[in-house]
Amino acid sequence: MRLVLSDIRMRASMWWWTFLCAVVGAACSAGSVIAMFTAVSASRAAGDARMVSASIALGGNIVFFTVLAAVGVVASTVGLTLTSQRRDHALWAILGIPRERIRSILRTELVVLGVAAGALAVPLAPLVAGAALDQWTTKGLDLHGATAGFQVWHIGVSALSGVVPCLLGGWGVTRRAARTPEMRAFRDFSDPPARPGVARGVLALCLLAGVLGMWIPGLGFELEGGVEQRTAFAFAGDLFLICLLLLMGPWVITPLMRFWTAIVPLRGVAWHLAVQACRTRAARSVTTVLPFALSLSFVGLFMVMANVMPGSTAALDDVLVVLCWVFVVSWVGGLAVIALVGRERTRDSALVTVAGARPGVVTRSTVYEGVIYAGTAVIFGAFTLAVTSATIAAGARTSVVRVLDGLPWTTLGLLAGVTLGTTCLALALQAARVSRTVAARALRS
Repeated sequence: MRLVLSDIRMRASMWWWTFLCAVVGAACSAGSVIAMFTAVSASRAAGDARMVSASIALGGNIVFFTVLAAVGVVASTVGLTLTSQRRDHALWAILGIPRERIRSILRTELVVLGVAAGALAVPLAPLVAGAALDQWTTKGLDLHGATAGFQVWHIGVSALSGVVPCLLGGWGVTRRAARTPEMRAFRDFSDPPARPGVARGVLALCLLAGVLGMWIPGLGFELEGGVEQRTAFAFAGDLFLICLLLLMGPWVITPLMRFWTAIVPLRGVAWHLAVQACRTRAARSVTTVLPFALSLSFVGLFMVMANVMPGSTAALDDVLVVLCWVFVVSWVGGLAVIALVGRERTRDSALVTVAGARPGVVTRSTVYEGVIYAGTAVIFGAFTLAVTSATIAAGARTSVVRVLDGLPWTTLGLLAGVTLGTTCLALALQAARVSRTVAARALRS
């Protein structure tokens, strides 16, 4: 345990951002669960069966999407943090620490990180639940004065919300850290190639089965529930598809990024450096793109569904009722990853500077990385939007053109612009800090 705490303390600058992401994810996940059960309990106490059903339906959707986003974002951030420390772990093996011991130390660190995140989430989760209940009340739900007071079971929910994503994200990385030959860890400059583990492969097959199992009846059969049931099946299939694509991010996002950056006509040195940096640091790129791609694809899916279902609206404020905490987790996760790899990016910029590049070139290349990250997320969101529009239109027996015409394109464009502005601004601030760093000192540290 002494080595665990010492390593966390020595790597505090890296673990801090991962810890922040874990705290936000745990607070939003636990708060959503607390809000749903609080609303259901208040409605049952008032004898309002209709509101009980509404609370379960709305709260269940919010919990599902929030937990899904938190697990995905936190797990990918934890995995990137451990991957970036692979040379330190190889040094442990060289110093004589048994590989099984290295694996147990790293997993203990993840448990400590998750428990600490869950502990901080305990006072934050009721605040998230209170904000969610106020939001539901504003939208017209009569929750009979439900308030999110503290209860003992909130501690357990917060602890699980903190520990589970950390272990899921680091389980495979810790196993690889204990198996990778020491010299390979020191020799490899680029990120190690991603390999689908058994758990990821099994989950991917389950999601693919879910896609086919929902699409086949929703798109190919006349169901008793009519249009609404077919559309619900198509919606579920699209949801499984988005989860599958995000789960297989290294094999989906990376080729997508390579494809569209290859056809961009820009040929400047700064653009070339940015493209090569994103391709070489593939794990960093995927982890940065994933939170923004997740939120944009979920927004597109809900807007398409709301545009098709009778009596629904595709306004952003209605979508935010379900996806509000998804946005919070995703944006915090994306910014945390950008800050997390700041030291690694500083060393890369120092190498380019020593090689003779002018400071302006280094700054522009760093900002171009933000353009590449945002562009990849927006293209991914546009692809999923096209697929969901086609499948949901087929399920609703309507025209794809009609579905696309009814979407709030101004809002979608604004979200894409916010994504671009967020990544570019964050990296511009990082580039400004790097420009004040002495290259020799950065390489020596």
